[in-house]
Amino acid sequence: MNSIRNKIFFSILVFLIIPVLLTFYVMDKPLEKVIERKIGRSAQDALYLVNFNVQLFLEEMLQSSVNITINHSITKLLKDPDAYSKYEKLRLNDTVFNRLFSSYFSNTYVTLFDRQGNWLSTSYMFDPLLHGYLDSPWYQDMMGKPYQIKWMFNNKELMYADRKPLITLVKTITELQTNQNTGMIVFSVREEDIRKYLTGLEGNTYLVDSGGTVVSSADKNQIGESLLKESYMPKVRDSARGQQIFEKDGQKWIANYDTVRINGWKIIQIVPYDTVFKEIFDIRKTNLLIFIAIFVVFSFITISIAYSISKPLKLLRKKMRELEDKEFYSNIAVTGPQEISSLIETYNKMVKKIRGLLGRVKEEYEQKEDMRFRALQAQINPHFLLNTLNNIKWMAYIRNDKEVGDMLSNLGGILEGSIGRGGSLITLRQELDYIGNYMALMKMSHPDAISLHIDVPHELMDQEVINIMLQPIIENCLVHGLQDQAGSGLITIRAWHERDDFVLRVTDNGSGMSRDKLEEIRGKLEAGTASPAPERIGVRNVHERIRLQYGDTYGLTLISEEGRGTSVEYRLPIRKAQKEVGDEAKSNAG
Repeated sequence: MNSIRNKIFFSILVFLIIPVLLTFYVMDKPLEKVIERKIGRSAQDALYLVNFNVQLFLEEMLQSSVNITINHSITKLLKDPDAYSKYEKLRLNDTVFNRLFSSYFSNTYVTLFDRQGNWLSTSYMFDPLLHGYLDSPWYQDMMGKPYQIKWMFNNKELMYADRKPLITLVKTITELQTNQNTGMIVFSVREEDIRKYLTGLEGNTYLVDSGGTVVSSADKNQIGESLLKESYMPKVRDSARGQQIFEKDGQKWIANYDTVRINGWKIIQIVPYDTVFKEIFDIRKTNLLIFIAIFVVFSFITISIAYSISKPLKLLRKKMRELEDKEFYSNIAVTGPQEISSLIETYNKMVKKIRGLLGRVKEEYEQKEDMRFRALQAQINPHFLLNTLNNIKWMAYIRNDKEVGDMLSNLGGILEGSIGRGGSLITLRQELDYIGNYMALMKMSHPDAISLHIDVPHELMDQEVINIMLQPIIENCLVHGLQDQAGSGLITIRAWHERDDFVLRVTDNGSGMSRDKLEEIRGKLEAGTASPAPERIGVRNVHERIRLQYGDTYGLTLISEEGRGTSVEYRLPIRKAQKEVGDEAKSNAG
């Protein structure tokens, strides 16, 4: 398990394949539920349209019956049946009942009853069935109460001669002034007129009355059957609309239902579950097969990639273990992927360089031993020269030759500053002492021509500076700035803090330099190490030493104007020197 090959394979298996499987499993069921709701909503919308058309159909029946009952002749007939002759009654039947026109009905059956049991109908009625209506409890109950409506489905107890299943509306005719019923109208239409609205939906669609009897259906054999024993009916009867999934004979079904508002009848659509979700099941199986195929191919590719990566790495590990035993004479053939072949190529170059470095280290060790011996001998010469110079200085003072003694003392200070210090970083105080000795020697050759003014606060004397950074600039002031000066020359050294920087400025009142010359020098400073190294120690040398020590944001800045002198500004980080170096050597110079 610790090998790269196994780690690659099992990492991909754990972090890619297993999450995909879990995602597939976790999302599949919610996705099925979402699709189930979407399909149910779509089925509900389709069922709503059927319900809307059935509602319009039944409302048209109600409106037609109302139009008949408000007819003046019908009202007069019900109040006074003897007011019309038999012929007038037949004529009234023809002009009022049979002249109904509606796009919803193909044929209508209208029967009018008065309170005395007299009737007027569009179709012939059998006397036994007629008396069955008149003697029924619901008829008597409706006649006794005003404004009564009853919807009925006549399938078995038919009172018309053509023996067709009928959807019937029974409505009492109530007089507004007395609030008493003057009669009753029975308005019926054929079941087949409403059946056309139930076709076109998937599965079986039923119009069911409040008693659970199928009033109409696309399947004629189901008309008149009771659905009360079906497992979905209790929920259908208790709620207005919705969807229910149930099992029957080992098969899952979906029941979508809605309520006809005008009479409370139900429209029920029964669809096999597998029929609705067949495409989903097929897609799921296809996805599973595709996933298995991808997993097999992916596993094979992963193992191949892992093997191609691990094989050259194993060879590299073996060669590295043998490297020391073969005294770094071990090369590997460059093979494998680009990254691995690059690693092997780098290994071969490394081994070659190590062999070269081992030989070079051996040669350098021998050279260093020789140079160490020579350096021990060379250390004697500067100190011997400094001690001899001190002896000559004291001999000059003993002979009262003070000028020669001072020259030798200053020269000793300069020599001490160049060879007697312990490192490249010193305090500003030490650097200024060195410049003091240097300027003292220069004044001896020009006693009245030059002077040095130092304006540095005492608290800045411990600032860390670069060793011998002022002398090249002072020398340039003397040689280039003040050499041809008509009057006395003045060199000023000032220092201050500016934000997080230490700034030291050296200014002379010499002849300055032309703009071209100034730009040339500034260009050399900006070029840095890109241009050839200077042959002499000067401005660029000091600038590069500062930048190497502290970074590119520090260094020298030149400001000059022809005839008005030159200023060189040093910029260093504010940093106190850790330790003053060279105090012991100073005592040697006297």
